[in-house]
Amino acid sequence: MTHYELHGKFQYLNPDGTVSQEGGCQAQFDAETFTLTPDSGAPMAFDLGDLDAVTPADWEIRLSLYTGNIIVLRQLGKAYETLAHDLLEAYRDRALQCLLLEDLQEIARFPGTFTLGQRSGTAEIRLFKSNIAVLPATSQSFQWRLADVDSVRFDSNTWEVVLQAGPEQLKFSKLAKRTEEFVAKVREAVSALAAQSAQALHAIFPFLNPNQVQATAALLREGQSASVAKLAAINAKIPAALTANAVDNDLKPYYDDLVARTAGGALFTGFKLIRGEDKDAADAGSEDEAAGATSAADGSGSAPTHQVANSPDADKDTPETLYWFFFPIAGKTGTANVAAWEASSRSGRATYFFRLVDPAQASQLQNPTQAPALVETAVRRLNRVLGMLNFRRRPIYLSDDDLEMDPKYHRYSIAARRLPEVREVRASFLGRAIHSSHEAWQGQVKGILEKAGV
Repeated sequence: MTHYELHGKFQYLNPDGTVSQEGGCQAQFDAETFTLTPDSGAPMAFDLGDLDAVTPADWEIRLSLYTGNIIVLRQLGKAYETLAHDLLEAYRDRALQCLLLEDLQEIARFPGTFTLGQRSGTAEIRLFKSNIAVLPATSQSFQWRLADVDSVRFDSNTWEVVLQAGPEQLKFSKLAKRTEEFVAKVREAVSALAAQSAQALHAIFPFLNPNQVQATAALLREGQSASVAKLAAINAKIPAALTANAVDNDLKPYYDDLVARTAGGALFTGFKLIRGEDKDAADAGSEDEAAGATSAADGSGSAPTHQVANSPDADKDTPETLYWFFFPIAGKTGTANVAAWEASSRSGRATYFFRLVDPAQASQLQNPTQAPALVETAVRRLNRVLGMLNFRRRPIYLSDDDLEMDPKYHRYSIAARRLPEVREVRASFLGRAIHSSHEAWQGQVKGILEKAGV
């Protein structure tokens, strides 16, 4: 991106609206950083991802920082309109990076308005093959996975487009002449994703008849997790097929060990299609795990580098797919307040452990009538956050200091600060065990579980 410079006057407002600084200034910005240099006083610099809003109006630009402070830029001269446009574009592009969507293939962009619960406003809407991002100018950006969308409705009376995902509705309007194009492209993207998902399921479960494929696709949607017991109710061969086709040979000892530790009937599985544009994102997990070869729990274990280059995929002859499992761990009585997550193909290099529920609710996991619903809700929550992160692991396991102090991970720090779901999952993270060797891994798992009181 071009490096921009501007000259004018500024005010730096406190959260209560009072003026902290003002005067003449020079400012510059690029794809990531905005720098303000007052004519008198020390300069300041910040990441564009630290902005909550960029609001150009009435020949001034208001930059709202997450701290509550506001920078007002004025008297920018003839360059105002170009600068306002380009700064807003840079802000949106950086917001997309902080949503961890920048490596996905974009289909189209649309200007319009959105409504989601109590939130609404004008926004740029970016449609990707697997996600839709809403990038407002005056509030925080967010994204939805298209695999989560149950329906796409168009109300020809109000010219409103409604995306339904479970109980949530995301509404779009004021798309003007591009409304029908928007509806068509969203429906096409959702349908294409559903078709690819069905093909992936048919590839791994070739014995399913059409009715069973349909039932499986309804339960095991791309990017989500489903109970293996519920899948087995559709066809009893599914659990064995998962073990045979979704678990790489090198990872089988770890998988078998985790299955043996799993509470009865509590195993969950999921998959994500790997597209050309997001292979690097999916492979980021393997790079993370190979580079960070120390267990977060007890500091033991190291991952040999040959694992990254030569680890085979169980799905070489099927659509490229990342498979994973959630293993809610059995306790002395009932289900322990621990679940393990492991990518069983492609980029699986470590096992991650999380608390299922807040410790205050842990006793409910001992109740056989309450535990299944609690476990399913917890797995759904963990899975949703992993999906939001495009299954990158670093935003989960790196320490606060690593995220905040290493420039490479600053956008992860922004994501963790902005997304409460990510913060919750980071808080529930118990540790990871590296696949250096089965024996070393078992030692790490023992330490993590002992620390968790299992």
